[in-house]
Amino acid sequence: MKPYTTIEQVSDGVRYLPLQLQGAEQDGLAVLLRGRRLLACRIPKMQTTGSAWQVILDFDPDMSLELTSSSTVAQGWDEFGTINVEVLSKGGVESTSEWGNLDLQEDLDVVRIEIVRWQGDGLIVDSGIRLHFADGQTFSAVASDVPGALLLTMPGEVAPAFWQFPAGEYTFVAIE
Repeated sequence: MKPYTTIEQVSDGVRYLPLQLQGAEQDGLAVLLRGRRLLACRIPKMQTTGSAWQVILDFDPDMSLELTSSSTVAQGWDEFGTINVEVLSKGGVESTSEWGNLDLQEDLDVVRIEIVRWQGDGLIVDSGIRLHFADGQTFSAVASDVPGALLLTMPGEVAPAFWQFPAGEYTFVAIE
């Protein structure tokens, strides 16, 4: 995927940096994930949940999502991080990195998917994705203030007070 997001013009001069999605349509992503069980969350061993450049979410039985972030200059010198989601078939992850599995509990069945969106100063940015599970827990991957990096909130953890911007400035838009 592109290391930047193409800026779209929406009504009244507001600019929009959308989620980049490959391997599915946006409305099809909810259909694809709803009811699937999250089996593993992997990141390259040299990365952490506080600063990950590549995240692989493995679902049953044969599908994975790759999450990355793009950093785009949208106004002045300010860069804005957006979320990239690629649907992969099993074994579709190509990397020279050594992977580490993050701890997950069992029975993480997806019931709802949301885009984590920031809006301000004539700009709308799809900054991340959040998965809701049947047991009430969530997982999120949101662009941080480090260009190209994602901050992960694992199930059972409290969401941070700050991603790229204060957490209270974000909205959560359901993907139906």
